[in-house]
Amino acid sequence: APAHCLVQGRMNERTSPVDQQRYAIGFEMRLPVAWNGRFFYQANGGLDGVVIPALGGIGGGGPRSSALQMGFAVISADAGHPGSMGPRFGLDPQARLDYGYNAVGTLTPLAKAIVERRYASAPTRSYFMGCSNGGRQAMVAAARFGDQFDGLIAGDPGFNLPKAALAEIWADVYLA
Repeated sequence: APAHCLVQGRMNERTSPVDQQRYAIGFEMRLPVAWNGRFFYQANGGLDGVVIPALGGIGGGGPRSSALQMGFAVISADAGHPGSMGPRFGLDPQARLDYGYNAVGTLTPLAKAIVERRYASAPTRSYFMGCSNGGRQAMVAAARFGDQFDGLIAGDPGFNLPKAALAEIWADVYLA
């Protein structure tokens, strides 16, 4: 990876009144020294729950195959719950909202403020990319936060969350 500043954090930390579990929206940002003026939101797939390295993978495999390598400021997040919970995070209404859309809506303005503070300039362009659940997040971002992004890539978006949630719970209970 090129020279960059790593920012890690947690937002909206709380204990659930429903399941007494600790929740927060965890994130990581990478701010390259040679910034190209653009911002990239890297979505996860599946149930989320893990902050993956904010490199902005976009496929390929060449020397400039990630958003970070191309000079983008990149953010990645866990959608507001620990992956160790599996689908049981869904018992908490706020955790469901964070997973559904609120983590993106909360982190995007924060990330852009961090970018602006670091570089003394707001991003000139902002992009969102995800596949599977990340593709669903991209579609939700387009519908709810379209004014925050100039472009979105939604690969294989998983739309039917109720069926997906039931399948995950069934697998967690019966295949564990």
